[in-house]
Amino acid sequence: MRNRFTSIVLLLLLVAPAATAQPALGESLGEFYSYGDRYYLEVVTLPGTSGKARTIVPFRLAHDLLTFRRTQSASRRDGESFVATPEIYVEAIAADGVIADRALWRDTVAVASFSLTNAKDLFVPGAVELMLRPGAYRFRYVLADEGPGSGMTEQTAAMRVDDFGSPSPAIGMPLFLRAINGDTLVAGAIGGAAYFGERLRVFVPLGGASAGGTLRYDLLSAPKGEGAVGRMLQSGIAELRPGRTLSPAIVGERDIRFTLVPGGERSAGAIIDARIDDLAQGDYLLMLTFGSGHGSVTDSVRFRLRWIDQPVSLSKTSYAIRSLYPIASDEAIDSLTTGNTERQTRALERFWAERDPTPGTEFNEAMAEYYRRVDYALFNFRSIGQKDGAFTDRGKIYMLYGAPTEVDRSMQPNSYPREVWTYRLSRQGRTLLSREFVFVDESRTGAYRLVEYHDL
Repeated sequence: MRNRFTSIVLLLLLVAPAATAQPALGESLGEFYSYGDRYYLEVVTLPGTSGKARTIVPFRLAHDLLTFRRTQSASRRDGESFVATPEIYVEAIAADGVIADRALWRDTVAVASFSLTNAKDLFVPGAVELMLRPGAYRFRYVLADEGPGSGMTEQTAAMRVDDFGSPSPAIGMPLFLRAINGDTLVAGAIGGAAYFGERLRVFVPLGGASAGGTLRYDLLSAPKGEGAVGRMLQSGIAELRPGRTLSPAIVGERDIRFTLVPGGERSAGAIIDARIDDLAQGDYLLMLTFGSGHGSVTDSVRFRLRWIDQPVSLSKTSYAIRSLYPIASDEAIDSLTTGNTERQTRALERFWAERDPTPGTEFNEAMAEYYRRVDYALFNFRSIGQKDGAFTDRGKIYMLYGAPTEVDRSMQPNSYPREVWTYRLSRQGRTLLSREFVFVDESRTGAYRLVEYHDL
């Protein structure tokens, strides 16, 4: 949970009226399984040696994209796990059709349960590195994982690799970041996009920087239509790190990291770290101007501001509205569902704008937290007769209050399965919630019903 968890809980408690009847889902859950991207891949160019540039290709592959097979595992108590063996082959194709360089990446991915093999929000990170002379290249990549019918081939549009060996200033392809920790940079690795609701963090590789220099950036709205000019949103000077470049990729279990290391007198890295919480999701243009003692150069990069971990329950407006039942009356929900999809979307935005704890920003923490809870309930409290866990008693309580402080489960031979959820939530010495909820599965099908609750 975020640091603002307790304040969001308080907000949800304050806006929640008396519970109303639970509506039926009325839609196939299959519609929700198509959300999100199954993989991300981007290309970054850096100063290299011997007249060539380093070209790093970081990527992330969703578990849902891979083919897992059941295996026996001595390290697990039940002796079972699921394993995938993905590999990505990447090649750089020059303008004349010649393959200038190529690389192959392989990995073994093991998970402990079948449900994790279909996860769309769990990714396998990786990276390969090529050495290329200045010029234009298309990057072709092939994914295979030994599954039946597996295999995917894609190709990028032509990309320019700059001449970093010249004393003239040069700007490489930027790397969008998730975090900056001193000299450690965590790659965003979401296809060259930036994260909605977070700061804009970008590493810009520079060449011809022996005389120092300055990198200016201008952030504009993406122009629409030929000849259109984007609206200026922000300008600034990036932090220059002379003589520094990125180390080879350090791939962890969940992320791809780099460290800033010595890169020669002509190389440099510049870091943009700007607040953009007033910007909505959409397309933007980053204009870069690098000036040094040998002149100046200007380049631009289009990127998208994306809510990459947007809750799946927000992917369909009608469902997002109906799942408000724990905190909105039947009349309010009926009002929100009036009109076409566009009108419903605007109505839902207004509903949450009135409950936004940070109205000066585009990211609504209360809405994000609520629909994360809806997602968790949807997939975790389903049963044989209740296909959508968000519309169950346990789902309702979870959506209102979040994860319980304690859960006590009992399954005695002569009694029904039972769960007791205890909440002890406080903030700055003030008790927000001290309550116990008792659920019983009288049908023994996983359909737990709330039978009692009381304050502690």
